[in-house]
Formats: sequence, structure tokens, C-alpha cells
Amino acid sequence: MDRRQFLKWGSFLTVSVATGGLAGCGGGGDSDGGPADTGNPENFNFVHGVASGDPKPDSVIVWTRVDGSNGQRPVEVRLQVSAQQDFGTLLVNQRLSALPDWDYTLRNKVTGLSAATQYYYRFLLGDRPSMTGRTRTAAAAGTPLSQLRFAFVSCQDWNVNHWAGMEELAQQDLDFIVHVGDYIYEAVPGGSRAGNVEDRHGVLQLPNGTPLPDGSIYATTLADYRYLYRSYRSDPRLQALHAAFPMIAIWDDHEFSDNCWQDRQTYSASDDATPRTARRRSANQAWFEFLPTDVTIDLNNPSFQNIQIYRSFTFGNLATLLMTDERLYRADHIIPETSAGGSVGSLYFVPAGKLASAEADKMAAAGNALTPVSMLGDTQRTWWQDRVGGANTTWKLWGNELAMLRMQVDIPQALADLIAKALAQFNSVLAPVVADMTTALASDLRGAGAAGTYAGLAYTALRNVVSRVGISSATFDSTIKPFIESRLPPIWLLDRILLNTDQWDGFNAERKNLMAFLKTHNVTNVVALSGDIHAFFAGQVMDDYDATTPAPVMVDLVTAGLSSNSLQSGLRARIDNDQTFAALRELVYSNVGGALVNTFDATLRTFNPWMRHAQTNAEGYAVVTLTPDKLSCAFHVMKELEGSTAPAQPATASVQVFEVAAGAADVVGV
Repeated sequence: MDRRQFLKWGSFLTVSVATGGLAGCGGGGDSDGGPADTGNPENFNFVHGVASGDPKPDSVIVWTRVDGSNGQRPVEVRLQVSAQQDFGTLLVNQRLSALPDWDYTLRNKVTGLSAATQYYYRFLLGDRPSMTGRTRTAAAAGTPLSQLRFAFVSCQDWNVNHWAGMEELAQQDLDFIVHVGDYIYEAVPGGSRAGNVEDRHGVLQLPNGTPLPDGSIYATTLADYRYLYRSYRSDPRLQALHAAFPMIAIWDDHEFSDNCWQDRQTYSASDDATPRTARRRSANQAWFEFLPTDVTIDLNNPSFQNIQIYRSFTFGNLATLLMTDERLYRADHIIPETSAGGSVGSLYFVPAGKLASAEADKMAAAGNALTPVSMLGDTQRTWWQDRVGGANTTWKLWGNELAMLRMQVDIPQALADLIAKALAQFNSVLAPVVADMTTALASDLRGAGAAGTYAGLAYTALRNVVSRVGISSATFDSTIKPFIESRLPPIWLLDRILLNTDQWDGFNAERKNLMAFLKTHNVTNVVALSGDIHAFFAGQVMDDYDATTPAPVMVDLVTAGLSSNSLQSGLRARIDNDQTFAALRELVYSNVGGALVNTFDATLRTFNPWMRHAQTNAEGYAVVTLTPDKLSCAFHVMKELEGSTAPAQPATASVQVFEVAAGAADVVGV
């Protein structure tokens, strides 16, 4: 690598200094690829809009991309920034060069700005302007603030449902947007796509890609990832959202690979045995090129950890916001897919006891260190503790990709309840003893689960109960026993099952460590802003979910995907297509008069008392209004597609509001 290439790669984030109404000057990177093109109208266009991000009291990042063909020469672009919408007085008027090495994207840090101030910005090709962007700087640290208003979003899959929520969000009065990941989806058309997508989004065609067994193709090269970001940014609703507010973004898994860890992909049981360093680096670079973030990337560093995206923000005396990276440094899943034979039993539907035992074994082998069971990694965990412990603001917000809430189902108890009620309908003489049958059958099933076999299951406890209402042993064996056994799952499911251990439930020791830190240092008013799981949740994060009397430490608010298929619909599809889970059907949905009824919300609330809200069949976004006294979060549930057409505005079908009072580690509906 020659020195000029080294310098080019190291100078992609350009800097402009706002001045008192004077035009700025200076270049934006060398132009050793030839003379810059001045941007003739027939050659270039701003087809991907503009964006801003990472607002600080004195700076903000602004972004655009030029599209066209000029033989791979740099393209001259001019950036203008003003406090006036008509750009009557310019604070910045600077020439920049869009370089082919960075896919003709521009990321410029504007410094010297005033705190808590609205600005306008645009780029020009010759005399042709881009759309105008609006941005706002943060209030200076310590400044008294009466209110902060922002949205947090997640999971905007191009391949399914619709993006009408973005159009609606762009019209709201917000200070900024927090994006907690899955800005793109790496697989096209994607295993989730089954025709249920708006007609404004056609099928994407990757330039390269690698096929998967379900017929989808996943991004593999830098060209693939760039294509995805360009495609997503071609939608005018996403452009409008970026133009309206600064965005503070973090990635989750799909910006690289579904359920990834470090530079490992997990499409098959043994996939993650092979490092995919080049693919991970390509994903890192494309994210860096297209998101307006105040971070740096070192392409001269051959590691996949050549970028650090975890960072913090302060908004006056009201809020500290920590954005964490829960993919680049995480250890392998506690139970690897190879040992479970796939994702079931490793990432999904994991017996809690088996997971706890595996986690303890890994820690013991490492001298009780968290390193082999960590999501954040040792360095980032220390950073998180330093920042949250040292925050001098009323609220400590955590931009956290993955839900902190325990999500478990006691399958023996849940099935016993379903079967006992069904038995009472099957034989009305059993109706008076339904509650006792539930308790007895749950005990019998737990015994079978502990033994690991149905072979010795005699239903002793249940026989004792039903005998009280005249059911003989012979009748039990001829009618009741077959009725029950037709409704039982594979024996391994007779346990306390964790729904998803790719999220924080799979990294329980580190979660307990973080909660212990908050308790020990008396850090209060901590609220996580989470996503990933395609459902709305609100609840308490406990110091130890497995304790006899767990104590609440902080609150987790989880937004549904902006467009991605809901959690409940995904589970419903698995149950309908995999006989392994058929016995769990009524825990997820029921069919009442031909209509599907969501029972999963109630199932989760029953077995997770710290959950104050669960809405598992929805798409949407969350809007937070923050004051010194309380945090108010409005979950906006989107209307469904009308055929293949996105719903007309307003796109919101319903809104549910939840509040966290200052000083209380709890959340309540209002």
C-alpha cells in the first residue's frame, strides 16, 4: 500500500469549521485519482438524500452520496450549512471531494456550532442543490433541560410489510432518532418474505451474494453491502426521516449476518467454526460509509475489529445516552449450534438449567472470568460501567440492541394448564378439579422432564386428583391418558424454556454483573432502549431473575420492528411447519371461529411477572418524551398492508403509553 492510499483511507471523515457568516474553505481528501469532476447535470445526482447524525453541543456529522459515472474520478461537491432555512447566511461553504474508494459517499463533521441550535445543510453539484437537511445540536453538558423528545426504531426490513411509519415519524417534533440496529437485512429476498410486502419495494438483486437453502441470497462482498444501503436509501420516506432529524445509530446482526458473533456467521450448525473476516470487514466499511456517525475506521488494520462504534452522548443535565456494540466483541453463544444440532436448543427454545450449567462451566474454565460468556467484551463492559457510573444527568439511557428482559415459559406448567382445561371440556365431571389437575399434572410432567423420558410417567399425582371425582384407573388409562399424550411435546421441552438466548437471556452472568454494578454504586434512572425481537415489551430488569425474590434495578423498553415480521407471526409459522412444537400451539395462538387469536402475549406475562407489557404481533416504533420527573414512551403500532399498498397517513393504528417515574425501577401503563 502506498502512502497516498494510506492517507486517503485515513482522511475519509472530513471536518468543516462553522464561522460567523463567512464562507469556509478547504478540501476533503486528496484527488490523486485525477481532476475532480465539477458535477455536470447529465453525469451526477443526489439520489440517496442527505443525513445527519451524532449531535454534540458543538458539532454534528452530515452525509450525502453522489451517484453517476465519471470513470472513477473524484467528484467535487460543496457543503453549505446555515442557521437559516433559505441559506441567506452561510456558516459553512466548503468544497469537498466524493471519492470512489468510499463509494462516493461524503461524511463531514461540522464543528464550531452553537449548542441546542437548529441548523440546515445541503450539498451542491455545481449549482444544483441536494434536498435540504435539518439537524440540531445537543444542549451543553450541565445545561438545565425541561424536556427531550426522540424516537427509537429497529428492524426496517425492505423485504416485508411497509415503511409508512417512517413517513409519519418524519412529521413529528423530535430532537433526534435513535436506531438500535438492523438498518438493513443482509439476505434477499430473505427467508421471511412470502409476498407480504408493499409494492413500492421490489425484489433486490445482489451483485454477488451467496445462496442459502431457503432460496435467499446473502450479502458477501463490499459491493453487496453497498448495494443494500443504496437500495434502502433510495426510498424517499427513509430519506425524509434522515433529512428531518439527526440519527444516533448502532448496528445489530443483520448489518453483517443473522445471529452473528464477532466475524462468525451462523446460517448452519457448523458455520461459525470458520472466520469470515473479509465479509465482516466489508460489512463494517459499508455501514461506516452510509451511516452519519462520529466514528472512525482503520482499513489499514487487517482485523475485523477495525472500527469502534460504541460511544456516548450527553444532553444537558437531563440525559446520558450510551450506545453499545453487542456483536463485534461477543463470545460464542453459550450453547454452540454444533452441540445442539442447530439453532433450536442453542439460540431458541433453550432449557434454562442447561444454559446455566454450560455458562458456569465456561466461567469456571476461565477462572470465573466473564470473558467467554460476555456480550460486550471486557473492554466495552468497563467502558459502560465508567460512563453510566460517572453520568451527572438525571436519566441514563442505553441504546441496547437486544432485550434485557427475561423471556421464559415454564412448559410443564403451561401445558398442564391447557390440558387440564381441555380435559374438563372433554369430560365435564372433571370441571370442579381443574385447578388441582393443573398442579398435579405439572408435577407429573416435571418429573418426566427431569428423568428425560416419558417411559416411567405414571401420572401418579393426576390419578389421585381425578379419582376424587370417580375416575377409575381403567378409565384413566383408556381415555384420559391417551388424551394427554396426544398433546405432549418432545421430552426435552418439558423444562423452563428461554425463548431467545441470542439476546441478553443468553448472557445472564454478564447481565447480573451489570445490574450488580448499578446496585452497588446506587445508579438510578437507567432505562434501556432495545429492539431486535420484533415485538413491543416494557418491564423491569432484575438483579437476578433466578433468585427467590429478585429485585428490580432498571427498566427495559423494547420497540417492535419498523417493518420486520412480528415475533408472534414467526413463532406461529414455526409451530405450523414443525411438528416438534405442535403441542405448544395454544400457547402462541388459538383459532376462534376461524379467526387467529394471539395467546402469546398472555403466556409471556404469566411466566414473566417483571413484564408490564407484551405485544408480540405488531410492527411500529417508539417515541420518548423525557422530563426531569418522568420518562414517557409511546408505542406506535402500524396499520397493516392493504393488499400490497402501504396504508395512507396516519400509519398508526393504535398507541399505548408507558411511564417510568424518576427514582422508580418500574414502568406503568397510562
